[in-house]
Amino acid sequence: MAATSIEIPLKDGEEVIEIQLDDLPDSSEILQILQQETAQLKIWNTLGREYFRQGRKEDFVKIVTASLECKGAEEQDLMNAYDMLAAFFVQEANKEKNREKKRELFTKATILYTTADKILMYDKNHLLGRAYFCLLEGDKMEQADQQFNFVLSQNTTSIPSLLGKACIAFNKKDYKNALAYYKKALRTNPRCPADVRLGMGHCFLKLGNME
Repeated sequence: MAATSIEIPLKDGEEVIEIQLDDLPDSSEILQILQQETAQLKIWNTLGREYFRQGRKEDFVKIVTASLECKGAEEQDLMNAYDMLAAFFVQEANKEKNREKKRELFTKATILYTTADKILMYDKNHLLGRAYFCLLEGDKMEQADQQFNFVLSQNTTSIPSLLGKACIAFNKKDYKNALAYYKKALRTNPRCPADVRLGMGHCFLKLGNME
């Protein structure tokens, strides 16, 4: 069962402040509590994700941006915060139609991912996020491929990596290999999103056209 609240321990004593997730206050109020009680970064991350889940994007950005200033945070939590904010900017850039705004969002994401590289460069989730960012940028296909390959060397059934490799192969018009990656992803998890079967269909169509 999903948590309905999160507890922020008070700095002095054993008491806690309980925040109800279905009734989150304005982010400025939460920020004041988090900073005042020097809360652990994982609590900031949890609250940030909840604001995002509820569609409160501005609150999400405020919380996660401020969290990057936390002192003495665990490396994993700090990298998660950088990656979470970077992924958000990538997502927004992908929807943005204005070229200048899209470039600005990509630049923000690049800075965040580059900073996270210095914390835990070879973390699997970090590499996957960076690899998909490279794919979306369009001119860094080889870099994305290397990162997917590294993750697959650690976990041969990594579905995000298999789908990334399928996408790269398809863009290179290597439809046979693209189909093989899609098939492996589907064998690994038969409940893959419908997009996987759609990708396979495109591959079959292209291979049929070539014959």
